[in-house]
Amino acid sequence: MTQEQITFILEEMLPVFQKWKETQVLKMTPEQNVEFRAVYLQEMGKPLPTCGNCVVEGMLSMIIRAEAQQKELNTLADDEQKPKRKRRKRIEPND
Repeated sequence: MTQEQITFILEEMLPVFQKWKETQVLKMTPEQNVEFRAVYLQEMGKPLPTCGNCVVEGMLSMIIRAEAQQKELNTLADDEQKPKRKRRKRIEPND
């Protein structure tokens, strides 16, 4: 999944899923629907089924995948950082 797709899933589809959990009504814009189906097809290798429960389960699956991949990307970014130098303690002579 690309960073743009991860961002789409986490920023646009996660609120839609959370709203569904509250109201049990799934409302997506036509643009969100098309984009979500395209991302699902690319990731899963098959089209998203059309039944209501299947769409919700597919959405949850994609959210979980996006969160895992985002976490992995963050870990990789942290690993690429140079380790900070530790300061030596200065030993003061006793007066």
